[in-house]
Amino acid sequence: MSDERSRREVLGTAARGAALVGLAGLTGVLAVKANKTYAWSIDITKCVNSKLGALGVDVCEACATDCVLTLSAVRAVNEFSECGRCYICPAYYDITSAVGPDGLPSEKLCPRDAIEREAIGWIDPDDPANNFYEYTIDEKLCNGCGRCVMECKEPAGLGSIRLEVRHNVCLDCNRCSIATACPEEAYERDALSTV
Repeated sequence: MSDERSRREVLGTAARGAALVGLAGLTGVLAVKANKTYAWSIDITKCVNSKLGALGVDVCEACATDCVLTLSAVRAVNEFSECGRCYICPAYYDITSAVGPDGLPSEKLCPRDAIEREAIGWIDPDDPANNFYEYTIDEKLCNGCGRCVMECKEPAGLGSIRLEVRHNVCLDCNRCSIATACPEEAYERDALSTV
């Protein structure tokens, strides 16, 4: 009878130990999942503003108008390695506006004047059209309306400007109001890589 009790005690102890190990493993998995950092991002292949080839469509301003923040967490970003540094940038100038005395369009495209234009490299004073320009987006002014992104598309532009969620500004809402309003379902909530 003592042998049987010993076996029962051993099996009971083993079962309790296995349950504790399983519980500890589940707790570890849940802790890792709870500590994982998630962030909203824009899939530019779905975003109607950023998607190359989506011509003749209206500018979608959901990024600018539907964020819970007063100034949206979405910003336009210029990828300088892809930018042509054009004399007349269709994302900077409203190329449909009247031509001014300097031969440039008379109006800028950005409603918040968030794009800065600066000559770079050697400057030809006799022929300004021979110069190259860098177009920098002032994130303090940009509200992510997407107008510059739309005009930077080919064939007029090179597609160097895209919209991006600024994670340092984003509140990382569980239900992003922009994602809910996005007509193309271009918003995704992914785990950020910690590597």
